[in-house]
Amino acid sequence: MSAKANSISNHPKVAGLILAGGDGRRMGGNKPFRELAGKPLIAHAISAAARQCNHLIISSNQDASLFAAFNLPVIPDKPEPGHGPLGGILGGLSALPDDIDWLVSFPVDCPIVPDDMALQLIKAATDAGKKAAFTSHAGRDHYLSAVWHRDTGEIIMRQLAADDRRVGGALHVASAVVVDFPVEPGQSTPFININTPTDLNAMDAVLASLINLSDR
Repeated sequence: MSAKANSISNHPKVAGLILAGGDGRRMGGNKPFRELAGKPLIAHAISAAARQCNHLIISSNQDASLFAAFNLPVIPDKPEPGHGPLGGILGGLSALPDDIDWLVSFPVDCPIVPDDMALQLIKAATDAGKKAAFTSHAGRDHYLSAVWHRDTGEIIMRQLAADDRRVGGALHVASAVVVDFPVEPGQSTPFININTPTDLNAMDAVLASLINLSDR
C-alpha cells in the first residue's frame, strides 16, 4: 500500500486547506507562484496536502482564475478579507463538504511537512476529545500547520467579531493539542517558512542537495 493510501485510509476523511492569501511583501509579492525547485510554492503545498487529504481547497482572495491550472475550489476569507489567516481558515471550514468534519491547514510558504501530519494531528485531537491540534518542532509551535474540526468555526467567528485575529488565540480557546514532530535521520527539517527571496534560495539549495543524494 502506498504512503498516501495508508495515510488517508487510517483516519476520518479530511480536507486540506492551502493558505495562499497574504500579499507576500517580504517576498516581493506573488508568493504562491514564486518558484522553488522548478515549480511554484503553491504546487509544493498542494502536493503535500494531496498525499494525506481526501479533498483540497485553496484559500485566497485573489481572482480564482489565477489558480485555474490546479483545478481546485478557491475560497475567499470569511466573513470578509482583512482578517488574516484566521479568516482563511474560517472560509475553509465554511466550505467543508457535508461528509468531512476535519480541515488541515497547509501554509503556502511551508513546502516541507511530514506526510503523516494530518493523521497524527487528527489522532491526537480525537484521542484527547478536542476539536483542534497544531504542530511543533524543535521547541517552536507552528499554528498554521494545524487541524480544525468544523465545530471550531463558531470559536473563530466569535474571535474575529472581537477583532482578535490571532490563530494561536483560537487554538487556545479550542484547547488544541500540540503535537511534536521530531526529525528522523535522513529527513528534511519540517515547517520551515519561506518569507524572503533569501529563504527561497536557501530552500532551493536544500532540495537540490536532497535530490542529488537520492540519485546516488
